[in-house]
Amino acid sequence: MSGSSPTAVLLTRASAERSSPAVAVACSGGPDSMAALWLVWRSASAMGVQTWAFHVHHGLQVSADQWPGFIAEELARWSSWHPKWSPVQLRVCHLLEKPGRGRSVQAWAREARYKALKAMAQEQGIDLMVLAHHRQDQAETFLLQALRGAGPQGLAGMPRLAWRDGVCWARPFLDHSRSDLQQVLAQAGINSVADPSNQDPQWARSGLRLSVWSALVDAFAGAESALARAARRCAQALETLDQGVQADRARCVIEQGQGGFRWSMDQPAWEALSPARRSQLLRAWFVQCGLAVPASVVDRLSVYPWARASAKRWPLDALHELRWYRGVIQIDRKPVSAAKAVADVSLRWSRAGTKQAPGWAGRISLRRAPPDQMGAALHLPCTLLVRTRRGDDQFQLSPRGTPRALKKQFQSRAVAAWDRSGPVVAAQDGALLWVPGLGWDARVLQIPGGWQLHWHPDDPLPEEAADLAAAPPRMQGFA
Repeated sequence: MSGSSPTAVLLTRASAERSSPAVAVACSGGPDSMAALWLVWRSASAMGVQTWAFHVHHGLQVSADQWPGFIAEELARWSSWHPKWSPVQLRVCHLLEKPGRGRSVQAWAREARYKALKAMAQEQGIDLMVLAHHRQDQAETFLLQALRGAGPQGLAGMPRLAWRDGVCWARPFLDHSRSDLQQVLAQAGINSVADPSNQDPQWARSGLRLSVWSALVDAFAGAESALARAARRCAQALETLDQGVQADRARCVIEQGQGGFRWSMDQPAWEALSPARRSQLLRAWFVQCGLAVPASVVDRLSVYPWARASAKRWPLDALHELRWYRGVIQIDRKPVSAAKAVADVSLRWSRAGTKQAPGWAGRISLRRAPPDQMGAALHLPCTLLVRTRRGDDQFQLSPRGTPRALKKQFQSRAVAAWDRSGPVVAAQDGALLWVPGLGWDARVLQIPGGWQLHWHPDDPLPEEAADLAAAPPRMQGFA
């Protein structure tokens, strides 16, 4: 490779001493990643840093079954050339899951690959992950994002360095061409595998390379460098945009709750923002919460007149919705619909604890109140009925108050519409005892240090994040 190796700049003795004693390279077995692995191994070995090769087997094509064995044999060949260098350690993750129905295979494969790479890095205690993306990859990314109508976030392409979940994702080859990496392979005598999917025009990037790229660079000789440079300028502009978003957020958000999924807003400050700035603030929030919200939805929300007294809901995706009520904006799971109404269920309590509410997206906990607070005079063990609200339910807020319909009592206590969707608790004869957002009915005997109920809706996490936490990828190591 002409010029100084970008990996040599990335890996210095000082950085090796400050960070983990190992570096990992995402290695598919293809030409780019094998060249990157060779360059990283050469630089790391000179500094006594262990090199790992992480390979992800997606299980999407039969030929990929041979790739882990090929990589292992190639690495053994490298070690025979340089027996004094610490051998590259190979780790392979086999993905057992498959893309869901209607899901983009490319998007699924990309997300699953990064999850698996992160899991392997965290398991090995490695905080530096090198990716083999080069200048043409960056130029293609910019072009594909532009064709999708992306904004600055998409046009900025792939960052050179990005810290996520304790791992630094590094792309030191973004200023180098594919031919530079191919030259490394030829000079070192390195073998690589050929991925058949790269010749399949049904995939957007492959179709671009097969049908468009050659004609583009023939017509515009500097197209690759120009597109990569445009991505770099968009990334610089994005830094300024992010600073403005953070300033608008500090100005508009009075308080955060539920792990950042609920904002209490300064409505005059929000209304003073232009639609473009509102759009950027909402988009940054959705990204932070792990949601891929269509641009058309964000654009509609940015121009909507959010009257303080109104209660509004907007669907964001298949699982989540955005809710607005009295200056509070919140992302939450969509509630159980009437068509999925659940049956009444009896929960028996013999001691304090938390129980799942069958059919509801949440749990109910029973706890003793502090001595200076009031709670129900329950006698354990007892059985409480968990059920849906009924049209004839009457609730009394205070001992001298009048029983009124739940809707009226919710309104008087300013309980947001989305906080009214949980189950209510009743006696075995059906008499209403407790309601989320309102507490115990005043007709229930209460004493200092008595019992309190709490409703805990499920965390509004994206489905993919919940699945990953519940079932990390299964991995298999290779020597």
